[in-house]
Amino acid sequence: MIYTFLILVGKVCYKLFAKVTVLGKHNIPKNGSVLIVSNHTANLDPAMLAVMLPRTINFVGKTELFKNKMTSFFMKGLHVIPIRRFSLDRKGLVRIFEAIEDGKAIGFFPEGTRSGPSGLKKGNQGAAYIASKSGVSVIPVGISGTSKINSYFRFPFPFTKIVVNIGEAIHIEENYDLEMGTDIIMNKIAELLPESLRGVYKG
Repeated sequence: MIYTFLILVGKVCYKLFAKVTVLGKHNIPKNGSVLIVSNHTANLDPAMLAVMLPRTINFVGKTELFKNKMTSFFMKGLHVIPIRRFSLDRKGLVRIFEAIEDGKAIGFFPEGTRSGPSGLKKGNQGAAYIASKSGVSVIPVGISGTSKINSYFRFPFPFTKIVVNIGEAIHIEENYDLEMGTDIIMNKIAELLPESLRGVYKG
């Protein structure tokens, strides 16, 4: 209910205040489990993906988002899966693998935090680990333009151009080294971004 309502609000807001171009939407499977991995330059990136992609997305989010009762209420309504950062969170991983077994689309920001206009930061190995252990396909996504939106309550004027570039599915084999798997994922994301946002993955 909350998810559907906020998606409708988001569609109206983005239509009014931004010019959004979505490329490669056909690369998102209509059903079945999939891991959607994206760069993260601004607070509104999750909302952008939720609104623009043709699937209900269960984002993986930091546990800090659940400490406040109000934000926790919205996070649960938005199907966010809590996980502790910077440590092994077995319960969080179980929740993610259960969602994959249920055929859900999982949203993941492998940088672990917002990178801002400076471009991609070094990716964490969580996405590669989940993909290699579950065998789920990975869909890389590059978002550009949202770094001009630095608040949940500030909309881009006038009609900021935002591009959501969706790449083809990739597979991280179980026998891959996690660092190699992470580099594969992050380089695929970098290819979908303008050079100015590729950060440590330039060239």
